[in-house]
Amino acid sequence: MKLLVIPTTDWTGHPVPNRLNFIFDRLSERHEIDVCHFKLFKKKRRDTRCGLVEMDSESFPDVGSYYLKNFRKHGSKIAKIAPDYDGILSTNIIPSSVASLQDTPVIIDYLDHLPQSAASYYKRPLSVLAERVVKSLTYFNIKKAHGLITPTSRFKEHLQNITDEEIMVVPNGLDLDKVGRVTRDEVEKKILSSYSLGYPTLGYVGSLERWIDLEDVISLMPEIKKSYAEASILIVGPGLHTDYAEDLKDLSEKLGVSDDVVFTGRVDYDKLSPYISAMDVGLNPRKPLKMNTMTMGSKVLTYLACGLPVLSKNMPEAEERFRDKGVYTYSSKQDFLDKLTRSLSSSVDPSVVEMYDWDNLSKEYEKALTHLLAK
Repeated sequence: MKLLVIPTTDWTGHPVPNRLNFIFDRLSERHEIDVCHFKLFKKKRRDTRCGLVEMDSESFPDVGSYYLKNFRKHGSKIAKIAPDYDGILSTNIIPSSVASLQDTPVIIDYLDHLPQSAASYYKRPLSVLAERVVKSLTYFNIKKAHGLITPTSRFKEHLQNITDEEIMVVPNGLDLDKVGRVTRDEVEKKILSSYSLGYPTLGYVGSLERWIDLEDVISLMPEIKKSYAEASILIVGPGLHTDYAEDLKDLSEKLGVSDDVVFTGRVDYDKLSPYISAMDVGLNPRKPLKMNTMTMGSKVLTYLACGLPVLSKNMPEAEERFRDKGVYTYSSKQDFLDKLTRSLSSSVDPSVVEMYDWDNLSKEYEKALTHLLAK
């Protein structure tokens, strides 16, 4: 197959790789894969095995402006090159609408609840407007698509209310060659020598955006420290398009726990294992948004791969798949405190995530793509 991928964001510059990065870097070994290269981030860039189609762009301070202001340039480029491909795999809202008007078949990877995801970058009233516009464009793209791939059965049920086209489920995963439990010596050398962490260390790995609910966890620190005087929180990941990280730092200062809340900033995916292994519990706190309750994030898998119990909120797919396997669901602050005690006394078998390795899932994805394009 010769495929064009239109990703959600900057393919090599985004600090956190998503499912398409892992899948198509693997599929590029057997197929010709080109990716539209949107340059949203100027910092460190990842290597990729895929070909990059440079999308001429002007820089703008926020994501929405970037795609709106560059719409004509991006659209013209996509329309010009689309006939060269057997199919287009798209996840991006505005460029997808151009791809949908071409003769080349388009498959959509619905990896997120896009209207709500786009709105989360703004505050009211802009967030309301953004959600309505993106919902309209997203529904147009879905109805034009030749088929869809999505990570959960909940997303599939949602999409079946919009289109009669076939929808296939390929879950999110992780790269077990790069993530897993490490020795205590390595943790001591790489992490504990740089950061002052106590017991228990509650850890979070991922982007810091407003759909995450770390406020509740930080606000519980005074209560947690009544039972665990040396408790700390290790937050590993960058703030991207909002000032959410700064809000969390301000909250830590206000509560007098700033010395116990450690922010590391960006850490590359293949260097995460020592950070996670320095934690005693992995956090997956989500706000009660549709985009959270329908998805299953890979961070839960990553924690489990490192032998870490997980405290999770508002992600039923992961909570159901890994109930009694290391994932503890909490619904309130008191419930969090109760589950924290239980999780700290539990053990986790990392083998529970072996079937979610991207080597396996990329083959499932390849079958799904082949099937949908053949139709």
